[in-house]
Amino acid sequence: MDWWLLTFFLGAILSLFLQEVPAIFTLFLLLFITIGFFSHQNLRSSSGFIFGALWILSQAYLYQHLLPSSFIELMENKQTVVIEGEVLSNQVNALNISTSNFKIHSAKDKANSTSRFNFRVHKLNHQRLESPITIRLSWKNPTIDLAQGQILSLAVKLKPAHGLANVGTFNYVSWLRSHHIAATGYVINPKNKKGQEHSAKEVNVADSLDKNILLIDDITLRQRLFDHYQRHTPNHQLTPILLALAFGERSLLSPELWQVLQATGTSHLIAISGLHVGLLAGSVFYIVMVVFHYIPLQSSSWQRFNLRHIAIILSLLLATLYAYLAGFSLPTQRALVMLNLYWFSRLLAIKFSAKRLMLSTVFIILIISPFSLLTASFWLSFYAVAIIFLSLWRFNYWLNKGAVLWRFIKGLLLIQVTLTLMLMPITALFFQQISLVSILANIIAVPWMSVMSIPAALISVMLLPLSEPLAQGFMTLSLQSLTLLWYYLELLSELPYATVSLSLMQQILVLVIGIIAFIMCYFSPFLWNRMSKQGAFVLLSIVVSVSLLSAHSFNDQAQNRHLLSNSSEKRSKTGVKYQAYYGFTPWNIIFFDVGQGTSVLIKRDNHAILYDTGAAYPSGFNMSDAVIKPYLQHSGIEYLDKVIVSHSDNDHAGGIKKLSDEIAIGQVISNDKSLFTPTKSLSEDIMSETKISSHYPEPLMDCQPNNSFSWQGLTFDILWPLAERFSNGSVKSDRQQNDDSCVILVSDQQGTSLLLTGDISSKVEQKLINIYPQLTADILQVPHHGSKTSSSQAFLSQLSPDLALVSAGYLNRWNMPVPIVRQRYIDNDIPLLNSAELGQIIITVNNKGIQTQSFVNDLRPFWFSY
Repeated sequence: MDWWLLTFFLGAILSLFLQEVPAIFTLFLLLFITIGFFSHQNLRSSSGFIFGALWILSQAYLYQHLLPSSFIELMENKQTVVIEGEVLSNQVNALNISTSNFKIHSAKDKANSTSRFNFRVHKLNHQRLESPITIRLSWKNPTIDLAQGQILSLAVKLKPAHGLANVGTFNYVSWLRSHHIAATGYVINPKNKKGQEHSAKEVNVADSLDKNILLIDDITLRQRLFDHYQRHTPNHQLTPILLALAFGERSLLSPELWQVLQATGTSHLIAISGLHVGLLAGSVFYIVMVVFHYIPLQSSSWQRFNLRHIAIILSLLLATLYAYLAGFSLPTQRALVMLNLYWFSRLLAIKFSAKRLMLSTVFIILIISPFSLLTASFWLSFYAVAIIFLSLWRFNYWLNKGAVLWRFIKGLLLIQVTLTLMLMPITALFFQQISLVSILANIIAVPWMSVMSIPAALISVMLLPLSEPLAQGFMTLSLQSLTLLWYYLELLSELPYATVSLSLMQQILVLVIGIIAFIMCYFSPFLWNRMSKQGAFVLLSIVVSVSLLSAHSFNDQAQNRHLLSNSSEKRSKTGVKYQAYYGFTPWNIIFFDVGQGTSVLIKRDNHAILYDTGAAYPSGFNMSDAVIKPYLQHSGIEYLDKVIVSHSDNDHAGGIKKLSDEIAIGQVISNDKSLFTPTKSLSEDIMSETKISSHYPEPLMDCQPNNSFSWQGLTFDILWPLAERFSNGSVKSDRQQNDDSCVILVSDQQGTSLLLTGDISSKVEQKLINIYPQLTADILQVPHHGSKTSSSQAFLSQLSPDLALVSAGYLNRWNMPVPIVRQRYIDNDIPLLNSAELGQIIITVNNKGIQTQSFVNDLRPFWFSY
């Protein structure tokens, strides 16, 4: 049994490594093979492997065919559709909390709010679907007060599930898939006058395209309880944490709160998980047993019942209710399944080992929610439970020595220390950072919140329907306990290097150290004697020491190389001396997937120059935080030598302010000085640390031909705009035009060249080929995302590039690159790579020529990631 469950889990994992979901014929073939294996006595225990893979892949196949072909056609044609269905997401009201030391700005400004929610669609254009589809919608300035459970008719525009595809960044497609969301879109606000109300009887098919109507106002119990609870919460800076503990609602947490939680590694304490559900279930069980023990029950009717069974049933009921309030998140599902298996095994007198309990829980969770395998929550949750079981088994003898209180303290300390240390590797892989103070934070925070904050929050929820004043008293008690703890957490979060961000190589290093430590800690009794353990400990110490010294020396060498390369380039702009000193080294062109925008990173010898930063949006989402900074961290790039902003359009320059606040930048090249104000990135402290200030005496520089430069052996020739455009003031105007884009030709010692064009039109293209009659390029950034006003035939004929890259949004409203431009590249035999189709594109230029990789085909070619 255990082996079959284990092979099922392994098969499910290995199914994730396929590039495509198999066809229906292959899935049926796997089904017959599984049946054949299961029917054979000697192969039965291994049939779980095929069944695990078959189950995940069949669910993936069904997911990919959720959307009817007619639905997909409407999406691709960007048509407005009318959908009817149910609001699935719990809706929260804005908080307006302020104190003398702390202020939270509401995430939902009434004047300009945007609601985001999951929606189960039952009807499309008034035609009932064969099976409901879950989609995710955003609604700017909603005309209806949304609530979970409402049935609405909405006019929307939709796209199939899609997200930005870049290495080292959050994968939105995997997140959508894990929540079984098949499409995303936005609600179109009605054109009728404000205040006009509608009822179900007023729905008219002919004019419903411009109406959003509340059909049934059937609000769920969870939403009602949450609204009632939120209305009675005290005005306190930590009220969002109280709401997270009580209902699992974390959308109201401010960036300041998140920063402290992440820096101290205590984010898991505010996500309703196995800790919270187990704490409630165990407390209820023991309280009920104590009550039954001390209250005499003389009635013969009571004596017919097993009081332990009553305690178990109440424990399960309240744990299930708490999980419901938390929206049945994955950690609560895992806790409920494990709790039910444990209690039923006790009731039925079935021997259930910890190993079988774990494997059975994994099996049930994957059957209920197969795509939970794609979430960090799944791995963190089960790995944490496995560490607890292993620690209790491994140190059982030591834990059972001493008085009861001392055994409890030892157990608490042991579990917390082992959890904190052993979770570091997996945390590093999922979140690209580790907290060095997490053990100090959790060793206080876990027992403190388990004994005071969490129980008080739970009691306040249960008492609210009975007595509002009493419930508010427990809310206040919970908040006061959180306040005392928060002072301690803030103190830890302000320590230097409280949180360390990790590059890919550093993540691998932490993982290797974690594996060695895991083996030494839990498997040493089976593998080594005392001398072997001592030797392994010495080896681990040497690995850690050498790794730290190597990282330090690598940083010093990188800085010294930066100094040397810059001084060499000052003496010769041709890059000849660079080549003589270093020889030819490969360089990379990273073409980010930033939707309908542009951002290109040029990297050589761990140094980088960024051309454009992508967009920033009023909601606060920006490509700097979402794409550029995660990739720089992933690659181990700590600062940017230069940032070039082609022009002032948001889709090219929107992220510069955010980027400059958090990344050291040596120099910004832009013709719009209002886009950039030197702050943290150009401060004396940062510049002295990175040793780049002396090489960039002018942190802001115009993009014009006389400012062409050489960098890391590459020549950056600024071709446009010309000097006369500066003289008439058009370039430096407050609103730069597309034709003012900074056009740069990047070339190496071998003659391989890249042309960065921004958003220039065919008019500028013609001027460029007239001014530079010998202009050619091996790699071309397609002008203006492939619009019909660019990529003229004459321009392409002269450049004759080997490769063209276009940055465009998926199913963008302008249909870029437009069909006529696509055909023009095909007719000229120029391969056209589109970021909307391939995701991030990385081009490597080396002695062998030009090599191309894309996110979809090469970098992360798995069926669940695009």
